[in-house]
Amino acid sequence: MSKEIIAPDGSPMRAAVIGCRDIEESLAFYRDRIGLSVLADELLGGPAFRGFWNLNGGASARAVLLGQGDEGVGQVLLLDFQLPEGSARPVEIRDRSVVRAYGCFNLNFYTADIHRDFEGLKKDGYVLWSDPVQHFFGDDVGDPIEGIFEGPDRVPINLVELATRDTATRVGQMRAYVEQRGYTGAGFTPIVTSSHGVDSSERAMAFYEQVLKMKPLIDEVLGTPDSNRLLNLPEDAKTRVVFMQGNHMFGKVVLSQPLNYECESLIERARAPNIGYLAQVFAVSDLDEAAANCSVLKAEVLSGPQHTPWPGAGSVSAMLVRNPGSGALQVLMEDA
Repeated sequence: MSKEIIAPDGSPMRAAVIGCRDIEESLAFYRDRIGLSVLADELLGGPAFRGFWNLNGGASARAVLLGQGDEGVGQVLLLDFQLPEGSARPVEIRDRSVVRAYGCFNLNFYTADIHRDFEGLKKDGYVLWSDPVQHFFGDDVGDPIEGIFEGPDRVPINLVELATRDTATRVGQMRAYVEQRGYTGAGFTPIVTSSHGVDSSERAMAFYEQVLKMKPLIDEVLGTPDSNRLLNLPEDAKTRVVFMQGNHMFGKVVLSQPLNYECESLIERARAPNIGYLAQVFAVSDLDEAAANCSVLKAEVLSGPQHTPWPGAGSVSAMLVRNPGSGALQVLMEDA
């Protein structure tokens, strides 16, 4: 079963990096509501930290890393930046009115019962994009149910219930895997997928395939009224979606390219110390090889390979680059 749905190699997304407006509110969501464990809670600072994230002198951040178990995939890294007096005030990367954009966009979690979850979210005052919608992808894929709502720090959260039980389908295989692996105590998983809005699927795929060794799992065009209603898109919108997967069920990246409609770009605002979805993190076995492949693809390098502090790991060798398919920030770190 797992051989059919998990690529033989490749780097899944290790973590999503989020700049926080109120880290306690963010923790209440990811730790208490989603059920992720706090793996590390540290103060990061110093020249290496500031240099990597291109921050002004004196800046630091409380860094809280959350995940499930020790697999190092689908984690959330919350950064609460502390800036010296006189610094420019951080801005929100995404306005709530933006429903599709170029850049790192949302986080997806599997859930055991999406209708129960949405009733609880509605009761607690969360802003829902729509009621849960069931997709019908055909006999080979299966029929997931999903819904989107506004999470902390203006990061949309997408919950997905794997409704198909037939293990001849991809959704059924995923469901069996998750049930065997187990949910968090709150009934969720680590990050299973994250949306990356791109203006070129081909350039983005080249980065994920050549630098990160990921493989495409699903390549479809979405455009049904139900899916567009779920995403708050025009009724006739067409979106190419490509699921890129590494060597794990979790930590997939969904490339989303608008085919017949305009969308905004988050790229200019998606940088430290701003508030929202800053970057995706991937662990690679050979950082020098990854850097060489970035050069071949003409990916813009903001911080070349260097040592930088990382919560729970002391110092890691990492680099910060822009994905050539959108300009979104991606952290590549050498796997210890």
